[in-house]
Amino acid sequence: MRFWRRRKPLEGLVNFRDLGGLPAEGGTVRPGVLFRSDSLAYATPADADRLVRDLGLSTVIDLRGEYEVSQLGRGLLSGAAVEYYPAPIADVSGAEDLVGHYVAMLTEKGPVLADTVRLLSCAGTLPAVFHCEAGCDRTGVLAAVVLGLLGVPEDAIAADYAATAKAMPTIHERVAVVVDRLGLPPRPVVLPAWEPEAALMARMLDLVREQWGGMEGWARSYGLTADELAALRRNLILAS
Repeated sequence: MRFWRRRKPLEGLVNFRDLGGLPAEGGTVRPGVLFRSDSLAYATPADADRLVRDLGLSTVIDLRGEYEVSQLGRGLLSGAAVEYYPAPIADVSGAEDLVGHYVAMLTEKGPVLADTVRLLSCAGTLPAVFHCEAGCDRTGVLAAVVLGLLGVPEDAIAADYAATAKAMPTIHERVAVVVDRLGLPPRPVVLPAWEPEAALMARMLDLVREQWGGMEGWARSYGLTADELAALRRNLILAS
């Protein structure tokens, strides 16, 4: 995040940031190797060139569902010499609130999320970017998983989640267009525009601790091994 803020913003991607620089166990998250974003389908030609040439992007992790990808496309990065890894975590059971929806992703899409973490522990995967449509909910859940496994403090994870708020006006405009394009029911006008708040992610992390004993407990319950978690940390933590 801090690494990327020193550079000129991208043109079409409004919720792109580097996770590097966040405090982690034994150091900080390594800058310039792991990014989160809104859909790369919105990348302009200049954006695509910067992601490939400047960042040296190796892997794109797409968290959108198959229908979203087929209807909305992958954008200009689909033609680049970058590995594409689909990891759909859409279509989970309904929940009473957004936090419950996030926990449903962790529960029902646990194998997909665990495989994605496993990918990030492998040599040759980085630099990588992961994204959904808005870069908030599904992307926020995966970010919380990875950062939690790196030992990033929970308040920093929640703050990273809330950093999407500044991009929400553009995201809300895009949602209206996407809803119309896909023929989905329109959002009721009586509903307020939703904004990500740190308290939502903090509550999700509380529930992870209650249900699995923490993010590492979640990871082990979905088959991630101690060796894989150690490799993830070697890849993504810059020792102090």
